[in-house]
Amino acid sequence: MIFYAMVILVKRTGQLGNRLFLFAHFISNAAEYGYELCNPSFGAYAPFFEATATGEFGGLPVSLHPFGKQRAGFDKVFGLLQHPRAFRLLRGATQLLPASRLTLVHSADDDDTCFDLNQPEYLAQARSSNIVLAHGWLFRDKRHFVRHAPRLRQLFAPIAPHRHAVATLLEQVRRTADVVVGVHLRRGDYAHFAGGAFYYTNATYARAMRQLRDQLPAQQRVAFLLCSNEEVEPADFAGLAVHRPTGHFVEDLYALAGCDYILGPPSSYSLWASFYGQVPLLHLQNAQQPVALPEFEVFLDT
Repeated sequence: MIFYAMVILVKRTGQLGNRLFLFAHFISNAAEYGYELCNPSFGAYAPFFEATATGEFGGLPVSLHPFGKQRAGFDKVFGLLQHPRAFRLLRGATQLLPASRLTLVHSADDDDTCFDLNQPEYLAQARSSNIVLAHGWLFRDKRHFVRHAPRLRQLFAPIAPHRHAVATLLEQVRRTADVVVGVHLRRGDYAHFAGGAFYYTNATYARAMRQLRDQLPAQQRVAFLLCSNEEVEPADFAGLAVHRPTGHFVEDLYALAGCDYILGPPSSYSLWASFYGQVPLLHLQNAQQPVALPEFEVFLDT
């Protein structure tokens, strides 16, 4: 029997922003400590990014699919492990088998408590001859994330068609503007997330946009790129120079990353755009929050 040693991310949690940060933190940790990493949970988004589309991670021992020809059998187990109860049952079973080559770790997502990937116990498991199954999304290596940021930006660059679409869009917008502000109007699931606390009206966004514009030099032409997962009514933004992106969720994300400022509700989507493009970001924590230019900061996840 062939024994494999690797860390496998088994939980599909959230949407693109959550999964990008999860993968990026694990890559930073694996690059730092030299263990093999596999992330089948990113599979749905793999075709959109350079490294995941090609399987080339710059020489790092990182992949999307474990076990090669034995993948089909694992895929069935992987599907079952999306359910927390199945994961708990498996964890209980491994604890009853002292000689098990399988280790399970999970993050306390419900408590918003980060699992530090630098803790010695985890690293000993990751670099052992065991298979480590990681379940959750609040796994973080804040110590090394910034150090590996240039590599992460390279690995998660969109594939060429999406890069070209973003470049074309931003070129068109910048012909009429000196400053471009990306506005993330998160709708859809935000009608229910946190009780709808961050499901803001167009009037809320328009008020925030005007406040930001009025703090920029009067001679600068300011344009706003409205990125939303629902249709947006341009008439609600009268007096503001607004543009719409392509509407593709990856292109909209990287269009935000190409702006000069980003404004929106709390979301890992805009956090990734800020990190990737090194763009100052302000999250509106409530609908009445004043917009102050000095409060915009580049997100580094430190």
